[in-house]
Amino acid sequence: MPDSLISSIDEKGRVLIPLSVRQALGLTIGERVLVSADERSRILLIEPAREKRLLTLRIELADKPGALAKAALSLYGLGVDLVSSRSRSSKRGEAALWEVECNPQGAGIAQIKAALAKCGARLAGSEWQ
Repeated sequence: MPDSLISSIDEKGRVLIPLSVRQALGLTIGERVLVSADERSRILLIEPAREKRLLTLRIELADKPGALAKAALSLYGLGVDLVSSRSRSSKRGEAALWEVECNPQGAGIAQIKAALAKCGARLAGSEWQ
């Protein structure tokens, strides 16, 4: 397979990944890919997303200013890479739920649970995707 192949962008913004490239990378129909771009260098990267396993955490914490920041700092202290998150109040002024997709970078569930407990949060559940 050559290092570079020319493809085109269709009217819907789709790019055809040539068959030889898909075969070399083991990509199959419907498989997810990660698309990223560097505006300065004008380089577009497309890579298989299957190697990027994410851990979803459901964290219960107090619904008060600073509680979410403390929980985030506790994960940061373990080197956890936060990919996305969403928080909401579950009982206004008392309790909140924070859902996090992350790459734990070697931190175990027990370590995450202990770090969250130190800042007053509780790991309510976790699931690998």
